[in-house]
Amino acid sequence: MCQYCMTHGHGQVWYKNALNYARQMYKLRKREGAGDPRQKELDPESQAGLILAQAVEAKTADPQRYPELKKMANRLVMQTSVGQVVTLQEAMDIVDLASPIALMSCVCRKMTRGKVEDDERSYTCMGLGIGMFKWDRWPERYKGGVEFVTPDQARDWLRKWNKKGMMHSIMTHGTPYIGGICNCDYPDCLAIRYRLDYGINQLIKGHWVAKVDYEKCNGCGVCVSRCQFGAVKKEVTTGKTNIDMMRCFGCGLCETGCKRQAVTMVERTTLPGMRGVW
Repeated sequence: MCQYCMTHGHGQVWYKNALNYARQMYKLRKREGAGDPRQKELDPESQAGLILAQAVEAKTADPQRYPELKKMANRLVMQTSVGQVVTLQEAMDIVDLASPIALMSCVCRKMTRGKVEDDERSYTCMGLGIGMFKWDRWPERYKGGVEFVTPDQARDWLRKWNKKGMMHSIMTHGTPYIGGICNCDYPDCLAIRYRLDYGINQLIKGHWVAKVDYEKCNGCGVCVSRCQFGAVKKEVTTGKTNIDMMRCFGCGLCETGCKRQAVTMVERTTLPGMRGVW
């Protein structure tokens, strides 16, 4: 099991534990004007975001300081906003664990592409749990509104984005409390970019690894185009697909895109060489 299953799973996969969707979102607010605003400290999520931004900048601007900032960023994201890749089936199972469910715009695409998802047809993020009752108090990304949906509608929505080639990941809002499911692709997704480009583990690998059946594979290359992590290639010598398990994040996009059913998902912990690769 991954480290979050061991610390937050209570004997099961941590994102299948309903307790991890039950964060206390409501609390008494301090009286207006109370305290000295100059003494106000950043909340943990804002602090993590600040260190992330500093680490990204330092990789090229200040290489000597980069290792220190990367270490700090990895420690902070584990405590505040970490994500884990899940398969389509796992994502569809998750929507039964938390209520309400709401669709919303993606802050990553707003930042990286300048693209605003302004209606339910283009929303690519899903919020889960009681926090969605107070979405209008949240940061600017939610000011355009949200679309509340039923579990069946949520599953149809997940299938739609999976078919288009989006991988699914859960995200915490104060680890271990899961606040939503992201539908992501590289290079739009900041969590993927932090992991692949900067070595910051805001996104950890899933509980599965993809495996190719070479007898069934015809080398069509569909799986290559669907992989967001650079784990799949078409071998020149064999004319068939090769999956680098060390790079595989276990999203299953190659599996759902293969019409010949030549790709299967294998539990990571059943493979000795993959058990510690998260």
